[in-house]
Amino acid sequence: MKDINYFQQLALYAKNLLDLLPIEKTPQPLEYAVGKLNSALKQLKESEVVKLRKLWVTEYDSSILPKKEYIGLNTIGSLTDRFTILLIKEWCLRNKSNNPQKADDLYNNQTLDIVKCLSNSYPGNSAINSKITNIKTDISATDWEDAFFGLLAINLVLWESQEVLYIKDISLLPQEELRGYIHWFAHGNMERNVLMELCEVLYWEKYNQK
Repeated sequence: MKDINYFQQLALYAKNLLDLLPIEKTPQPLEYAVGKLNSALKQLKESEVVKLRKLWVTEYDSSILPKKEYIGLNTIGSLTDRFTILLIKEWCLRNKSNNPQKADDLYNNQTLDIVKCLSNSYPGNSAINSKITNIKTDISATDWEDAFFGLLAINLVLWESQEVLYIKDISLLPQEELRGYIHWFAHGNMERNVLMELCEVLYWEKYNQK
């Protein structure tokens, strides 16, 4: 079993990363999220993955796993997806909505539940989230930390690019702009699904290293 403190450290890491990024307080056009924000994440990726690797600790017995029960969608891949989304939501509540109380409540009542599940997880199959599609993606990851950063990054870009849709009447959007959103969300969600599966596979690969 992995120490719960490890995943709490990942939560703190995510907060510090989000503080560094050019995230606007008001919703921006799609081009901002997939352009400027995505570019900033790519530029930071190499150095940030190094930071993530330093958080890993090996003071645990990899032969001991919690009693196996029905896992459902509670795999490392699926849990990490929910974990990163909650961390993004918390940051936005704190920094965009100026609502620290609601942000604290989210962390204490939802994020910590995911943290506990992550620390008590065992191998599963995140491929259940795979879509039947012709869309191709070249997303890859060298290790768990690389995959974690990738999933956090894609969920952030998806989150930010969707915000504008909540304040506009999409029926009034120009056809080309609407097509741009549909195209991006299809590809972005495919990347997200691939990274969820990579998180699952690469986490357990690292966990079982002697």
